[in-house]
Amino acid sequence: MKEESIPVAVIDDATLDQLYDFLESDQVDPEALDIIGLHGFMVALAVCPDPVPTGEWLPVAFNGMPKFSSSDSGAFNEETVIGWLESMLEHTRTVLYRGQTIELPFEPELEQDEVLDDSEISAWCAGFVEAVMMREEVWFGQHEQDAAELLLPFMAISCLFPDEELDDIVADLDTTNRLAAQLPEILVDLYLLFHAPAEKPSSFPGKKGAKGSAGKSGNGKGGQGKNRRSGKRK
Repeated sequence: MKEESIPVAVIDDATLDQLYDFLESDQVDPEALDIIGLHGFMVALAVCPDPVPTGEWLPVAFNGMPKFSSSDSGAFNEETVIGWLESMLEHTRTVLYRGQTIELPFEPELEQDEVLDDSEISAWCAGFVEAVMMREEVWFGQHEQDAAELLLPFMAISCLFPDEELDDIVADLDTTNRLAAQLPEILVDLYLLFHAPAEKPSSFPGKKGAKGSAGKSGNGKGGQGKNRRSGKRK
C-alpha cells in the first residue's frame, strides 16, 4: 500500500503569477496555452520517457516563439522565462522520482453545474496530453498497455478527442471527480513506469545446491496563487 504524501508544489506561487502575466502580455500569441494548460504541459514533459529539447517544446506551448525582450525595459526576457520553466521541469522530475505527489494548480473537483470542457481540470489535462502527443511513439513504445491505461483519465478529462468511449468515462460527475482526484498518484505511477531504476540481479547468486536469496528493489490540490483564466488555448 502506498503511503499518503503531502502534495508538493513544483513551482511557487510568485513564479506562477509572473508566468500568468507573461502569457497575458502582448509578447505571447493569444492562442498559446493558458497558465493551467502550461502547467500540465510542463508536467508531461517532465514525465516523458525521453527529454524533449527546449527549442522544440517552446513554440508548441506558446503557439509560436514569444517576442522575448532583449532589453531591461521591464518586459520578459528569454533567459528568465525559460529558466522558470526548466526549473519547474527539474523540480517535477525530482518530486516524482521520490514517489511524492505534486500539487495541481486547480481544485480537483467539479461543481454540480460546472461544464467539464470549460473547467481548469480539463485545461490542465489538455496541456498534458498536448505534450504527450509530441512524443506519442515514445510514450506508447516500450510499455504500451500500461501507459495507455494510465493515460486514459488524462485523455478523457481533456475533452480533446471525439470518442464515445472516452466521453462515457467522464459522463458521470462522481466518476470524473474520482478520476481527477487520482491524477497526482497516476503521475507518480507514470513517471516510475518510465524512469524507475531497473532491478539488478544479485551480485552473489550462491553456489549450486546452496540456498540463494534474491534481492528486492523498491521504488524509493489545491489552487495556487490568484484565480487564473482556464481554457485549453487562450
